[in-house]
Amino acid sequence: MKELVLILIALLVASFIVSMPRSDEDWFLYMGELRMYEMSAEADTLKARSLIFARSWVDRWLTEVNATACEELPPPPNGSLFVQLLKKDLISKGFSLMGDLHYSIGESRGGDASDPAFGGYCRGGGIKVIASSRLTIRDGLLGIKAMRYFDAGACQPTAYFLIREVLTGLRHRTVGIVREAFSSEENFTEALQEVERGLTLLVRHLRRNLTNEGISLKLAYTTKFAGEEVVLNFRAMVFDERAIFIRDGRLRRGFSCIREWEIRARGS
Repeated sequence: MKELVLILIALLVASFIVSMPRSDEDWFLYMGELRMYEMSAEADTLKARSLIFARSWVDRWLTEVNATACEELPPPPNGSLFVQLLKKDLISKGFSLMGDLHYSIGESRGGDASDPAFGGYCRGGGIKVIASSRLTIRDGLLGIKAMRYFDAGACQPTAYFLIREVLTGLRHRTVGIVREAFSSEENFTEALQEVERGLTLLVRHLRRNLTNEGISLKLAYTTKFAGEEVVLNFRAMVFDERAIFIRDGRLRRGFSCIREWEIRARGS
């Protein structure tokens, strides 16, 4: 057994000696190749890291606006912030970074391709992120560099744009229903009955179209009289049961938007 161990040690030493560069020139060439491979590996992660950063940015924003009126458009991720963070990481490894990264936000369509690194899929009315990179990693000592130019697209599986459109359209159409009812009926009672019929048909129509998208809609309203006016206070909630976002390191399901508005009308 002892002889076997000695033989193994001898083989390991011989292997190390054979693999060592034979001269200073070979040694620098050997280290240069290692450095080049390390740089290439870092460059190959840029697209994936930029998309992971973007997913984190969008999910954090969705967490903040969940259960709110959802009137704002999603802000694009901060490409300058990502580049600064990346520079700090690469400096610690002896590399420098040049170039820039830009993000844009738009509405996704069902069936579009989504980069796997983002961890999402495309739905109609969802959030699509485009990352455009012109980045170069450089080793100042050896004078070598690795460039990565790419345009990558990915989707966040929460139908935020669709929900926002539904709520905006719902408010506009309720105003039309109320205005028409109070302009055609002679008293408040008949006008309010006509409003109820119109809203019932509207909600039924919207629900029929949204059910296949995994989205539910609730609409409620109250009425009160203020002198010669009737005031209708509306509250609508749209819930996306297929929504997925990451919060506090955990996968969360479901996203809602709640909007309230008031309509005033006079009898004819």
